[in-house]
Formats: sequence, C-alpha cells, structure tokens
Amino acid sequence: MAVELTGRNVAVTPAARSLAEKIVRRLERHLASAPDVRVVVWREKHLFFAEAIATHRRRRWTAQEGRDDLQAALACALEKIDGQARKDTERRRDGRHRGGQAKAAAGNGGEQAPRRRPRSSDARIVKSGRLPVKPMSIEEAALAMDDARREFLVFRDASSERVSVLYKRRDGDLGLIVPED
Repeated sequence: MAVELTGRNVAVTPAARSLAEKIVRRLERHLASAPDVRVVVWREKHLFFAEAIATHRRRRWTAQEGRDDLQAALACALEKIDGQARKDTERRRDGRHRGGQAKAAAGNGGEQAPRRRPRSSDARIVKSGRLPVKPMSIEEAALAMDDARREFLVFRDASSERVSVLYKRRDGDLGLIVPED
C-alpha cells in the first residue's frame, strides 16, 4: 500500500495521514491488492481541498472535495474513490460472470430477465415514403446500391419483369429476394 500525502501551504498532520491510510486499507478489500494513492491537500481562503488519485493495475480513479475541515475534505475525497472502485469492480465482476446481463438482472432481484420479442400486434408500421421501382438487371442494381450507399434496393428485374429486392447482408455480401411464381 503506497499512500503519498502532499500538503500545499498546509501542514499534513499525523492524524490526517493515519485517516488516509485507514480508508485506503478499506479500499484494498475491493481490489484484492494494494492500490497506489496520491493525495494532495491545499487551502483556499476558508476551505480545505483534497484531490485523490488512485491507480490499480490499469484502472484509475480521481476525486476532489472541498470542506471546512482538512480531515473532512480528505475523508470525503477518499470515500469517493472507494465508491468508484467498488462500482468498477462490481461492474467488471457482473459483466464477466453473468454474460453482461447485470442491468437486466438487477431489476428482477437477481433473476435473469427473459428476452421479449415484440408480437406482430405490438409492432408499429411506419411509412417512410415511396420508392420508385425501376427496370434494371441484377448487376445494375448492385452498382446502384454501391453508388447510393443504401441498405436495400427494390427494382424490377429486366429479364423476368419481376419485382426483386437486393439487400446488404451482415457479412458484407449482397442478398437477393425474388418472389415465387
């Protein structure tokens, strides 16, 4: 446990140093090993300010607090760091062990929320406009999609006179929907 306590225009008392070490020991419980903590205290007019920066592995938490009393400012800043570290470790643990469904489970008392698919009666139909159906070959439709950067294109196949839909697939290829006879 490395606690670096620096005072700018303020004398750092042994009581303030022991308070900082006590709160940082509590912080160690959440992190499973000792963090590096730097605390800078200073005074501006009638307020004492404390700025705390804690690092542990690749994580970093910062907090700043201003109070009438040096020890109160120090305790509040370190309490903020403790809360940030606790929240961060809980988020990492829940995401790792529950498959990222911690938010859904939190509202149900720990149970996983079943995924609800919208029924056709629940779904809304939003009319977005009219599309012209132009006669063209499949190759021309593919070129038209690349030029316009569309997700889909409705066209009339010039060889069969059928309405077809050309769409972009998730893998980057193009899909073609042709109606049956």
